[in-house]
Amino acid sequence: MIRSKTALTFVATIAAAVLVGCNVETFLNQTATFGAPGSGGTAGAPLGSGLRGTFSVNFENNTPFRAIFTTGVFDNTDERTSPIFFQYSPDTQIQGINSSATLEANASSGLVTLPCARVFSVGSRSLISLVATNPGALAPLIDEPALLDGVGFSDAALTSPAAAIPNEGFAGGFEALLGVDFNCGSIINARLEFADVGVNRFQVELDVIPARGDP
Repeated sequence: MIRSKTALTFVATIAAAVLVGCNVETFLNQTATFGAPGSGGTAGAPLGSGLRGTFSVNFENNTPFRAIFTTGVFDNTDERTSPIFFQYSPDTQIQGINSSATLEANASSGLVTLPCARVFSVGSRSLISLVATNPGALAPLIDEPALLDGVGFSDAALTSPAAAIPNEGFAGGFEALLGVDFNCGSIINARLEFADVGVNRFQVELDVIPARGDP
């Protein structure tokens, strides 16, 4: 069927109206590629298949306390998604299984590589809910004390039974969106910051080094 110019104009007008009516960040997030900059070849690859591109993240704990949290990636429009996640926890048994170290005071995690997904999260409620209800093959690796809403901070000795209790407070969890906050190939530096005074003493701040080829 050949559409008339009038019909094409009508369709374009409707599309523009829909775009204006919806959230622009949502649109950018849902249309972002899972591949390298300029590539759409991995757009349909399942999370965890190894067929997607990657990005890197470094956690920088600039507080005087141990950080305890769950972090990972997931696709927010896939109801069957199982997140790819890991945890920073003082539980030595969990450390031995999934090779996650504790993130002690004034320490850095070093770069960790994760598969591209629609959402990168540190302790957000959506991630915690997915880990609790649909962990997939990672179910045996879940460390309950680190399954926190946000990021917890503790000053207890690592050998103490209270090492995993966030007795110093919390930072709110956050989510970064693919195509909005970062792209495949990006390097994210997630900084955990602390202030001596104030209501929200702990904060999570994000610095992003764009992928090569990004504007």
